[in-house]
Amino acid sequence: MNPGTPWRPACESALRRFSDADAIRFWGIGHEVDGVYQPIFNYRFEHTYAAVLLARWLAPLAGADPEVVECAAWLHDVAKRLKDPQAKDTHAQDASAQVEEILAGTDFPAEKIPAVRHAIEHHVGLKLTKRLEPLETACLWDCDKLSKIGAASLIHFGCISGAFQPITTEEILRRGEAWLDLARGITASFNTEIARAEGQRRLAFLEAHYAQLRREWSDPMKATPA
Repeated sequence: MNPGTPWRPACESALRRFSDADAIRFWGIGHEVDGVYQPIFNYRFEHTYAAVLLARWLAPLAGADPEVVECAAWLHDVAKRLKDPQAKDTHAQDASAQVEEILAGTDFPAEKIPAVRHAIEHHVGLKLTKRLEPLETACLWDCDKLSKIGAASLIHFGCISGAFQPITTEEILRRGEAWLDLARGITASFNTEIARAEGQRRLAFLEAHYAQLRREWSDPMKATPA
């Protein structure tokens, strides 16, 4: 009996194909690396990989099924386009619809696919009014949102800031301070206590970062201790 190909590389390959092509469309330019035409910056892949790393960390600690949470993390944005012009966002449903095809012929347990699809279908939004169920769905939401808070998120948002005009330090600072309000709402919405504690640590880092940047950009002398 053929056990099937490993599911992780299959998920990563599917995400890479979609996100590379979409990033090149988005930027309108790319560069060649080892004979392969690549985008300037693939935000979708970088964000997703951050969520995958968090899934590998959070799921075991929270008592969730690690395979379900990680697989859902790999595929949750596999159909989400950057700066999508469509009025209605259906990327969660579109991604869910692709799960069975992507996992076909792999060694991922077929009986776990419905749980993966459920998690993907419920990962949208930046704020929750009640905790999600089951636990795997709750963990995916937490991993997706945690990936948008912290040091890595600053790199991701900074690299993609060129897509939003004007590109000035003041504008980046303004956007960052506005994002802090959203980040506070995200942190209060986490489903698991583990994610909430990590979110608070990451939020404190972001608040300190933007406070320091505001001091430097408003009065550099105040930013340096005497």
